[in-house]
Amino acid sequence: MKQESILLLLALLLAGTARGQEADKVLFPAYAGNTRSEVRMPQAVNGYRVLKADLHTHTFFSDGSVSPEMRVDEAWKTGLDVLAITDHIEYKTLREHIQGDENAAYELARKRARERGILLIQGAEVTRPHPQYGHFNVLFVRDANRLRLDNPREALAEALAQGAFVTWNHPAWAVDTCRLHDFQRELLAAGMIHGIEVFNNNEYYPPALRWSREYGLTVLSCSDVHTTVYANDGVHGAGCATAGWFLRPMTLVFARRATADAVREALFARRTLASFGGCLAGEAELLADFFRACVAVSEVCRADGRVTYRLDNRSGLPFLLALGKKRMALPPGHSLDVPLKETDTSLELRVENAFTDRQETLAVRLPL
Repeated sequence: MKQESILLLLALLLAGTARGQEADKVLFPAYAGNTRSEVRMPQAVNGYRVLKADLHTHTFFSDGSVSPEMRVDEAWKTGLDVLAITDHIEYKTLREHIQGDENAAYELARKRARERGILLIQGAEVTRPHPQYGHFNVLFVRDANRLRLDNPREALAEALAQGAFVTWNHPAWAVDTCRLHDFQRELLAAGMIHGIEVFNNNEYYPPALRWSREYGLTVLSCSDVHTTVYANDGVHGAGCATAGWFLRPMTLVFARRATADAVREALFARRTLASFGGCLAGEAELLADFFRACVAVSEVCRADGRVTYRLDNRSGLPFLLALGKKRMALPPGHSLDVPLKETDTSLELRVENAFTDRQETLAVRLPL
């Protein structure tokens, strides 16, 4: 019925367009697709707002190919609430053509972010040979120019002096596996790393999820986009916003308010989940609370000693569920019915696309 209505409307529009025009020249109006994809989230989880963030992106002020304003527009169109532009301090492929200091991208993006309602975080990427040293994002810095230091530890120390939140980026990028090297061990021992990307671009790092528990690190999922989130042109981070379940990588931040201070507090408190490729990763307790906030349970019918319960996914994320040997997909905006015994007091599920450790998925109990 919906498709028939759309076709009827299109026919009426075309008929109206053709009338009053010459038969051998018909002008079609241009309809701009300037809309935002809303990724639905629970209104609150444990009293916190759920903010969708991408905290690792680039512009043509380092080795990206788009403007800071376009990066904000992409964030708005793909449903984000929070964006960080983290251009490389040391790596500037367009330096001879693009003028401006290390704060220029943030300053240019601020006006567009206000207009779009996007919370913009000032950041930068401290880039050294990988993997022996690695790449590190510093978020909430006040003056990125002061990070131009030869010694990477001194650059990170300067960021920390400015109150930065430091993340270890893509620990297995350009290599075969995740490994801890001496430099990273030293930073971890000194408390100079606060977060770690368990997902970057199209790579998931199960060891990083384990390290997040061992070292008390905040989990992040980031696009690291350099060109555009729409075109899959082979450049790092490109094409990560596609149709269907596979939304762009996002860090779900559980913050008291939609402010920079509240996001910073949530990151330091490790209240995040990594969302990527239709999957989630993070601490089991927060994952379970988030799942319960997303999925409503109601009774449908009761007969012959059986009760049918309806699971209603009110979020914009999919869940792949296991009930014993039975596997069930619960896409965004869909519901499914589950028959149980009348004596059952809870529903024991495993969420097979929610990871709590390297090879562990979320076990969750829903009260009935």
